[in-house]
Amino acid sequence: MQRIYRVGGGSGPHPLAIRDAAQVLTAGGLILTPTETVYGIGVAIGAYASSGDEAPAPATGYGRIFTLKRRDVRQTVPWLVAGERDLDAFGVDVPEGVHVLARAFWPGALTLIVKASDRVPRFMRAADGTVALRASASPVVQALVRACGSPLAVTSANTHGAPAPASFAQVEARILAGVDAAIDAGETVCHDASTIVSLLDGELDIIRQGALSAADIESALASCSVSYRKVH
Repeated sequence: MQRIYRVGGGSGPHPLAIRDAAQVLTAGGLILTPTETVYGIGVAIGAYASSGDEAPAPATGYGRIFTLKRRDVRQTVPWLVAGERDLDAFGVDVPEGVHVLARAFWPGALTLIVKASDRVPRFMRAADGTVALRASASPVVQALVRACGSPLAVTSANTHGAPAPASFAQVEARILAGVDAAIDAGETVCHDASTIVSLLDGELDIIRQGALSAADIESALASCSVSYRKVH
């Protein structure tokens, strides 16, 4: 039976809501959770880390992400991590500029693309061998990552191509019905998706401009004298 946990207020999410949601996640289940940007659906990485090279079956929590979003299973899902240290835990040859951006904007609405380490299952890597990492500023996400002891793979809680929900009320009914547990924290803080940035091979590529502007990114890199070539 699906459970919906309503959290809010200045004291952060209730420990019992986090405990129960984390139990669903560590068992391989799928949850709906707020981030500071938009609501997302996701799973705990730890529940799927030993899956090998093949993507889990469609009936699993991970498989249901793609069924619910009506999205190709070959596409990848960004990871929500604990902090800057995870760049080198789940990435390799991470450019200094990526660390600069993480220190400037994490936790926050910035997703960073890095070459994936061996700790990232192959089915969770992009075709070019990369993984997208973000440390969310959401107290709910932070608490879930700690409780699960692993990152979460989370993507926006919407049908592929539809607007991403910035409040629990905006989540599509069929998306809500398709998860094992849901956390309702009202409206998100940002109301906008994260900005996605790659600095691979010294090239600054702002793949998606969201809550952070290109000017914010370039200013942070310039302040630390990081050299790069702009792709666009």
